[in-house]
Amino acid sequence: MTRFPHHMTLELTAKCNFRCPYCYCVWHERPELAKPELDAAGWKRILDKCAADGVDEILFSGGEALLRKDLFEIIDYARHAMPEARLSLFTNASRLDESMIRKFKRRRVHLAASLQGLRTYAEMTGTRRSFRRLLAVVARAAELKWPISVSITVTRANMSEAADIFAAAALSGAKSIQLGPMMAGGRARTRPDLMITRGEWESVKESIRALPDGRVPYSFCDEFICECRTDLPDALREKWRDPNHKPCPAGRDFGAIGPNGRYRTCLHSL
Repeated sequence: MTRFPHHMTLELTAKCNFRCPYCYCVWHERPELAKPELDAAGWKRILDKCAADGVDEILFSGGEALLRKDLFEIIDYARHAMPEARLSLFTNASRLDESMIRKFKRRRVHLAASLQGLRTYAEMTGTRRSFRRLLAVVARAAELKWPISVSITVTRANMSEAADIFAAAALSGAKSIQLGPMMAGGRARTRPDLMITRGEWESVKESIRALPDGRVPYSFCDEFICECRTDLPDALREKWRDPNHKPCPAGRDFGAIGPNGRYRTCLHSL
């Protein structure tokens, strides 16, 4: 059996209450990768192996992990099995509220959320929701001394307001901000019209760097395709390959477990 790397992402469910057109989750291409979903007992067995293999960082994600009614049962088991590990949860924050933030703080579970637009928020989430509730949650979490990190995926639809999205997250009290272009994988494979060019991505980065210093740490993820995806057409791979690509540490430094319990070398691999 594969020995787990020190950083693992556990995709607790494929269920999600958003329908983001840029979603990279691989089960949109291969539905069998999400079925059947593990129950809490199955995830506890995974966590036992994480503890035995010396995993020291776990990110819980989905889908939308907050849709699981047994989420805190799983998290409490993880904290008991790995008392010193860094535990984090990635969410769209649609169900996150003050009482839940307090629960995560007590369990030392760090939070990250996606903010994919202001004017374009509904389009980028496939919902009728507004960005305002998410920013209010980010602000309240900062007040509670358990700030939320924010992730921004840049597409052709929201590219023109990328700097505004960044500024809104920073002013709301985000702990840190990560930006990256939409990647060719998952549901995004059906929306090539939303992918931006490498030149446009560099322009977005420059617009972020030109903003006044908000004293919020930020980083850029420059990947347009996953180098682990050997199934990608040559034309697609050639168009989006990073000329400055460094060897990917997938499978060595990090790995992922999908909703059905299957190990993958990274979030984007099949």
